[in-house]
Amino acid sequence: MESRILIVDDDPVVREVLEQIIARVAGHKPDIARDGLEGLQKVQDNDYDIIFTDLKMPRLGGMDFLKEIKKIRQDASVVVITGFPTVENAVNAMKEGADDFITKPFSIDSVQNVISRLQGARELSIEGGGKSLSPESVKRLNADLFSKIQKINLLHAISSELDGINSNFEVYEKVVGMTSKLLFAREVSFGLVESGYLKIKKSKGTGERDVPIAGSFLEKVLKNGKHYVAPAGEVNPHTGNLLTVPMLSIPFSINGEVYGILNVSEKTDGTSFSEDEIGLVLTFAKKAALRIENNALYDVFYSSMVSALKSLVNSIEARDSYTKQHSERVTKYAIQIAEEMGLGEEEKNVIGFGGYLHDIGKIGVRDTVLLKPGVLDEDELAEIKLHPIIGDNIMAPLRFLPKEKALIRHHHERFDGKGYPDGLTGEQLPIIVRILSVADTYDAMTSVRPYRSAKPHQSALKELLRCSGTQFDGQVVQAFGRTPAGKGVKLSNS
Repeated sequence: MESRILIVDDDPVVREVLEQIIARVAGHKPDIARDGLEGLQKVQDNDYDIIFTDLKMPRLGGMDFLKEIKKIRQDASVVVITGFPTVENAVNAMKEGADDFITKPFSIDSVQNVISRLQGARELSIEGGGKSLSPESVKRLNADLFSKIQKINLLHAISSELDGINSNFEVYEKVVGMTSKLLFAREVSFGLVESGYLKIKKSKGTGERDVPIAGSFLEKVLKNGKHYVAPAGEVNPHTGNLLTVPMLSIPFSINGEVYGILNVSEKTDGTSFSEDEIGLVLTFAKKAALRIENNALYDVFYSSMVSALKSLVNSIEARDSYTKQHSERVTKYAIQIAEEMGLGEEEKNVIGFGGYLHDIGKIGVRDTVLLKPGVLDEDELAEIKLHPIIGDNIMAPLRFLPKEKALIRHHHERFDGKGYPDGLTGEQLPIIVRILSVADTYDAMTSVRPYRSAKPHQSALKELLRCSGTQFDGQVVQAFGRTPAGKGVKLSNS
């Protein structure tokens, strides 16, 4: 049976795609409205079975459009078009009488299924062979189905958000905040199990003091590894007082061993936890626990990787006694400059790691070149100039360190574009690269080499100043002069 369908959306791309799906796949010819006011006029003039509407539209928004529809066509089925960030708006739309929703980007199946579902509901209410469902029953069925879809989409959105968090402290914050929203709870806490205590890492509505596990129901949760709903009358492990409402306690586990516990209490509506609510938060907890585990594994991997790379750098420096501890000194100077210039912790962390590894490519340079006591000839100079590229290739598999790799590849670039390997110039070079370049050159000038003696501190600084604006960023050079490594020497041309 063909249904009369109206699409109301101000986005022409959305309208076109939805129209093609409805016409070519579902077999219906829809009408089109470009905003809420135009849609409202069409609803007044036509008897539509199903109306698809966006929420954000000019002139008349989707929520107001929905309210007006229900005044004109109470029996029309309304489908809200929404995205993951506006699922909450879709829920509000359901309260105003919407029957279902589809999320952007929507699939052919999702559109076809929602039309079939609403058609079926209408047919059931019209011709049920003695078993017809009332409009209220149909509404309840649709609302139940919507609730399940909404939970699936909400968990998908939560999972996507958790996937982008690499700090477990941030995960703890999300666990508490999202659980509070999912269950409408005033009191939520998450803690790690350590030395007989639940050490609270993040909480809402309750204190963050360490909670003893022994003698409380937390002991049962820790032992069984299963969630537990403590009824009113049991002791609240956070306060020592008797619970006046139930408390839900959920364990977080790795390989069957509980390492953390999430406690939830004081629902805003005063009710206990339903099976659906418990199932929802258990699914969320599994996703969060996996994120915490992955972050912990990453930390172990990262530490091992750093140790291996530092050992490689040490092996390079062991070949050349003159460059012994060069990387450590360069990194120290560069961090001092970064602090003087007000860079954030992220940039300083990049310098702390990337600076230490900046010469890692020298592992691919022959000893006869690297350790040559005299001036390098043209071919040898070309070989030594390959070490930034070799270093970049060594780091290439580590895709999650793009800024560190930039330091390694570009630390011999010049501010005027005459450096190597890529000839970048000015602000094409990240500030951390410009900083490392100054620190690296200063340490090279003040270190003893087989073919020359070390420059005095003041002479090295004057050379940096002379090359400001050509080889170096002048602001970085000036900042270096104010650091503990360079302070006490006035930078001037005299």
